[in-house]
Amino acid sequence: MPSTPKIKLVYFDIEGVAEPVRLVLVLGNIPFEDYRVKFSDWPQLKSTLPYEQMPAMYVNDEDVPKTQSGAMLRWAARLNPEKHLYPADKLYEIEEAIGLLGDLTRAWSPCLYIAMRPQTFGYPEGYQGTDEGKERCKKMRTGFIQKELPKYLKYLADMIDKNGGKFLCGDEPTIADCMAVPQLRGFSRGHIDHVPVDSLNVEPRIVDYIQRFCGLDEIKGRYTDGLH
Repeated sequence: MPSTPKIKLVYFDIEGVAEPVRLVLVLGNIPFEDYRVKFSDWPQLKSTLPYEQMPAMYVNDEDVPKTQSGAMLRWAARLNPEKHLYPADKLYEIEEAIGLLGDLTRAWSPCLYIAMRPQTFGYPEGYQGTDEGKERCKKMRTGFIQKELPKYLKYLADMIDKNGGKFLCGDEPTIADCMAVPQLRGFSRGHIDHVPVDSLNVEPRIVDYIQRFCGLDEIKGRYTDGLH
């Protein structure tokens, strides 16, 4: 493995969009500083970052950080080619899986953000605190969990079976799994209203898949809530 750069990954003290990047670095045995930003410090930090967003990745103490989690994910995966996290012979399968995960994200996002940014969907600010807003949020989320989520879980489970039954793209984990597992675990952690912790149990193959990933030597013990 070539010389490892010095890496500082900056994000909130949550999993969020930085977690897949963290997982790639962990699986790649790449040392990094996992710098967690307090929400109260974000307004001051925001204006100092390109595009005013996180995560941000500082490499070798450069003044200007790398941005965009998807780019970080792919870049970090190539730091240790021996780990085969983004192998050339699996590029199509990996990007296909990531595309499917993107479909799931786009389908779920309105259900999630209706309670955070209702004005994005044409409702007034504060709508989520009204009786009507609370009921709409509940209806959207329960409807998704009952009708849409099982469909996506089956798509992903079938993809795992097609590629050998262990991970999304074969016998070894890739960046696709580093994206999938945090996203799927989010439905089992009990931190989202109207999303039961057993939401993934409808597809036992996905439950087994998440537990298989979380049982990897590098990942074991990382999580204590939700499926792990």
